[in-house]
Amino acid sequence: MMDGNIRIVIVTMFEPGRGRPGELSRFREGLGLRPWKLPGHPRGSCWKNDAGVAALVAGVGPVNTAVSVMTLGQQAGVDLRHAYWLICGIGGGNPKRCSLGSPVWAEWVVDGDLAFDLHPADHPSVWNTGLLPLGAQKPFGQVAGAKELFGRPSQVFHLNRRLATWAHTVSSKTKLFDSAKLAAARLAYAAFAAGAKAPAIQRGDVLSSARFWHGARHHAWAERWIKYWTKSQGSFATASMEDSGTLGALRQLDRMKLADWRRVMLLRSVSNYTMPPPGHPAHHHLLGEPGHDAAVNFPGLEAALENAWRAGQAVINACLAMK
Repeated sequence: MMDGNIRIVIVTMFEPGRGRPGELSRFREGLGLRPWKLPGHPRGSCWKNDAGVAALVAGVGPVNTAVSVMTLGQQAGVDLRHAYWLICGIGGGNPKRCSLGSPVWAEWVVDGDLAFDLHPADHPSVWNTGLLPLGAQKPFGQVAGAKELFGRPSQVFHLNRRLATWAHTVSSKTKLFDSAKLAAARLAYAAFAAGAKAPAIQRGDVLSSARFWHGARHHAWAERWIKYWTKSQGSFATASMEDSGTLGALRQLDRMKLADWRRVMLLRSVSNYTMPPPGHPAHHHLLGEPGHDAAVNFPGLEAALENAWRAGQAVINACLAMK
């Protein structure tokens, strides 16, 4: 018997447990999601409610998410052909475009892992990066023979523009969480166009890379990489570690007529910036000051998780209200 009651699937990436909130936590609590046992998925990764909302903790990194989404999409007895998909998680933010705690709806996603890679000591000194498009002979150069050599790599994903615009409009009046602590963390970014502003729901595009990169030089590369691959139609706003894997799986499920690519949405909420504020070494900002036991710096984590829920909930409710 087919389970045709799934109206929307929420794809999250991490849920640490042991009392620590993750990307699914607020959705699970707010929507009354219950564990959903499915073959091929570990315990605690699948959830659903009676209103037609399903959720998946797909794992960190593009391989995990691709496998998890493909496994769900091919699940016997589960009909997802007409379901909406909401990929929703935290990410790094471009302080020129968005601030800590800001939910950002994407239209373009560009893979940042598929590339030629030369160490700085091994490429010409006039180059500003050693990361080149597959098949190119210089940074951001023309690609020659990449499809023949590498079998049509999935480098660019273009989501439904009308749906992204709709999701942004539906959620745009949502009241977002902010705090004095978050405002203080933003002050160091006052030199950037958006870095010190209060959280706001925005539009912007994603650089997806399994590498957790950080720093002004990588940031400048990410801006140009998205412009290059989208022919200047996209603009770098957030960085993620999974979206190319998730979208690769969904695009394949669409080809198999098991999902509808036109119903895929992507929301990333800013938990940290992709480069340090002026005057701060990138390695200290990412890893913590010497002598401190600091983990990766996520000053906007609380706000990012809460505001992803608030913006996402508005869109979920609108999807459920559709006939």
